[in-house]
Amino acid sequence: MSENQPIELNRAVPGGRVELFAIRDDEYPSGWFYRFQYYHPEEGEFLRYDNAHADDDLGWHHRHVRFGEDTEVPFQNLVSHVALFFQEIAELTDTEHSNL
Repeated sequence: MSENQPIELNRAVPGGRVELFAIRDDEYPSGWFYRFQYYHPEEGEFLRYDNAHADDDLGWHHRHVRFGEDTEVPFQNLVSHVALFFQEIAELTDTEHSNL
């Protein structure tokens, strides 16, 4: 795989869809530009991780949730970040009283 080739995934998961996009980019502190989102096509976005821009309060790595406040999310490496994202989706879809 070429170093400039993006990593992409678009799949159905319980309760909606997941889209992942990441590409090597030295302009970003992690060396990656990325956006991950979990959404329902009719109801909209539930969860998104991205590093589209630096934020004075949140730093570079952002976690956006439909029913809550945007927060900073720790970034160790891309694989760990994807795993954390999927873990959070699993928790959201497994919560009987979630707002989804």
